[in-house]
Amino acid sequence: MKEIKIDPKIFISPPFHKCPKCGQPKTFGTLTVNDDSFSRRCFSCRHTDSIPLPDLNKKIIYIDQFAISNMMKALNTKTEANKKGRVDIFWRTLFEKLDRLCKLQLIICPDSNIHTDESLMTGYFKELEQMYELLSHGVSFEHPETIQVHQICEHAFNWIGGNPEKPISLDVQNVIHGKINAWQDRLIISIDRNIPASLIEDIRKSRNVVCAEMAELFKKWQSDKGKSFKYFFDSECRGFVSELFRSYVDRLKRLQHISQGKAEMTINDIFPSNSYRMIKSVFDTCETAGIPKEKVLDKTMEYLNSKYIKDVPFLKISAMFYAAIARKAAAGQKKPPGQGMSNDISIISVILPYCDAIFIDKECHSYIREKPLCDELNYGTKIFSLSNKSEFLDYLEFIESSASEDYFFWLRQAYGDDWGKPYTTLYSKGAHT
Repeated sequence: MKEIKIDPKIFISPPFHKCPKCGQPKTFGTLTVNDDSFSRRCFSCRHTDSIPLPDLNKKIIYIDQFAISNMMKALNTKTEANKKGRVDIFWRTLFEKLDRLCKLQLIICPDSNIHTDESLMTGYFKELEQMYELLSHGVSFEHPETIQVHQICEHAFNWIGGNPEKPISLDVQNVIHGKINAWQDRLIISIDRNIPASLIEDIRKSRNVVCAEMAELFKKWQSDKGKSFKYFFDSECRGFVSELFRSYVDRLKRLQHISQGKAEMTINDIFPSNSYRMIKSVFDTCETAGIPKEKVLDKTMEYLNSKYIKDVPFLKISAMFYAAIARKAAAGQKKPPGQGMSNDISIISVILPYCDAIFIDKECHSYIREKPLCDELNYGTKIFSLSNKSEFLDYLEFIESSASEDYFFWLRQAYGDDWGKPYTTLYSKGAHT
């Protein structure tokens, strides 16, 4: 057997101070940084102190996949775009500002499953994963479908209780894995995952199907000349409710056929669709609110067919996006949206109300600046893209300049003077996160 010896000193980092117990100079350094404190230890006498840190109020900023990809290319000299000098200097500048603010504990950039799925479609999955994990530091949004269920259940509970116009809480901690306002450890631990090729192919096929469906839908909208934005918006909301009930009924029929021996169970039968889960969750919400079991189905149908269903944030946002696209198609636009539009709408519709700012692509930004979207989707979120990239950099500068000198004092005490230096060597040989 091989014996491995680990020197505890390697876990003690600068800044170093005089030990208050043994008096040795520059031996008392940072051992760990915890959620609301940090500890110092002397590597001479092992004396340890715990020191409280001030409360944090990080800005939550969502960075779209295309920006993650471009920042990766700006740092990674192995990519073709970098080798041929085709990467705008803006992306390196943006990375440096985002990474610095994350290290200064002033912002957090949660990742999402959309980052993972879209990264898998490239030849740079590991490199892209390194980028978004560095900026998220283990904080991730729940799956969009899970956030949808969360929103609709809270909204349904308010409706059942006689408060249909009461806004849902939109507490970001309810839709996040990880702690937002916690001081971060110096280390990021990442698991090197072996993603099956079959899963990547399934994601690719699913994307192609969604893209084809969008193209067909766009053709239909092109024939809806003269139809109003309200018409398209109401149509999207009705379609959402119809799909919920259709999926629920199909699932019940499928399970009945399996129980009767008319069909064999597959893996798809084990994991129900989001539409089914959503209906079932509203059932459970009705029962929690005191609705008798025999009336739950009727109450659920009444709720989903009420005018208030359009106020659920994710449905309102996504329906408005699709209505804006439909309006352009009906007005004569020839080219349908890009392949990633459905994914973009899927994630924006669920995370927009929870973020202080988002950085998205120009196409999505152009839609959200149109009326009535710019008036109706007023969640207080600042929206940026390449269309106003200088404003985004100014916004990031403002965040840092707004922090007090006392705050920076404690930051230096825990991490040292150079902690805010951007990790521009992320893809250099021997670099680790």
